[in-house]
Amino acid sequence: ICLSGCSEKYGYCEAPGECKCRLGWQGPLCDECQRYPGCLHGTCNQPFQCTCKEGWGGLFCNEDLNFCTNHKPCMNDATCTNTGQGSYTCICKPGFSGKNCEIETNECDSNPCKNGGSCNDLVNDYTCTCPQGFYGKNCEVSDMTCADKPCFNGGSCVEKGTGGYSCRCPPGYMGSNCEKKIDRCSSDPCANGGQCLDSGNRMTCRCRPGFSGPRCEINIDDCANNPCQNAGTCVDGINGYTCTCTLGFSGKNCAVRSDACSLLPCENGGTCYTHFSGPVCQCPPGFMGTRCEYQDKPVTVSPPLPAALVVSFILGLITLTLVVCAAIVVLRQMRQGNKTASTTVRNDLESVNNRVSLTPTSTLGREKDALLIPGGLFKVSNKDVALRSTTVDTQSSDKSNYKQKMVDYNTSIDEKPTNNKLD
Repeated sequence: ICLSGCSEKYGYCEAPGECKCRLGWQGPLCDECQRYPGCLHGTCNQPFQCTCKEGWGGLFCNEDLNFCTNHKPCMNDATCTNTGQGSYTCICKPGFSGKNCEIETNECDSNPCKNGGSCNDLVNDYTCTCPQGFYGKNCEVSDMTCADKPCFNGGSCVEKGTGGYSCRCPPGYMGSNCEKKIDRCSSDPCANGGQCLDSGNRMTCRCRPGFSGPRCEINIDDCANNPCQNAGTCVDGINGYTCTCTLGFSGKNCAVRSDACSLLPCENGGTCYTHFSGPVCQCPPGFMGTRCEYQDKPVTVSPPLPAALVVSFILGLITLTLVVCAAIVVLRQMRQGNKTASTTVRNDLESVNNRVSLTPTSTLGREKDALLIPGGLFKVSNKDVALRSTTVDTQSSDKSNYKQKMVDYNTSIDEKPTNNKLD
């Protein structure tokens, strides 16, 4: 019996109280499907699915499609708008600014108060403290007339039909009463460190050396006059230049002829020579490198075998070959000599037997003496003949004839005493 509540469809057990899950399912009761591997913000209804939650997309549900809902980045009650994967825009309420509307705006930065009034910043608002003779939200209404000479800095006063007045300011001044001097240099219009000069009617820039233009925005080309001589290359700088000289020349304008070897001194006793491609160092033994700055480590090489040792080895091999060949020839000759000797003995014995059988009894004694072989010369016994016969490779019929002739020979020897007695 499986664990109580174990899914009958997606779980099984091998022992009582177990609940083992089949492939694609998990949980204590095997009733939870396994999500696709790597699925971050998704769910599944079947094994290995990845159904993305709201605001998420992609194969692994890892792409934030609703950054505003998931992260709420906009502050101070700003309105958040999704503009793409992981991007958004905050629409700030009045009085706030910044990417997330986190910066409170100072309404006084725009100088809303006129006629010399002072501004007081509030939350999303401001107030103006007006000077005497002015009133209104921005102190824009004056209870003065041109008779009061309200315009400053040479401004001209004009009466309004509805009451009040207006000032026409001269160049360089602004404001309801021409009380503010226009600072044309406040925006830092001069580039490259130029000095701004406000002359009232206009602004000018005093440029640093090497620059020109109304705003000092032009870098003067110091190479325009080709100051580098002898094929030198000019590199423009700020209020200056640099010459890259060719081989054999030096100086600011490459006008001085120089020794190429002075530019590349050789080290460790090396000798410098002037080459068309540049100075070349000839290094002494034991050193190497462009300037002979590296020590050349000797390479250990095994000495070659002496020539005499090689020649001796070859001669010994030839001698051994000749000895082996000579031994083979001698052995062959010895075997052929043994065969010839056996054949000669057999022929001699046959001749003896034939002559004994054909000689009359009366002359047997004399023939016997003639046929006897001197003992000092050669002796052939039956035993020797038998031994030699074993070394001769003959046919079985030849062996039978040979044995028969030996029997006849022995018989003739045994009959000799009888014949002598008859004589």
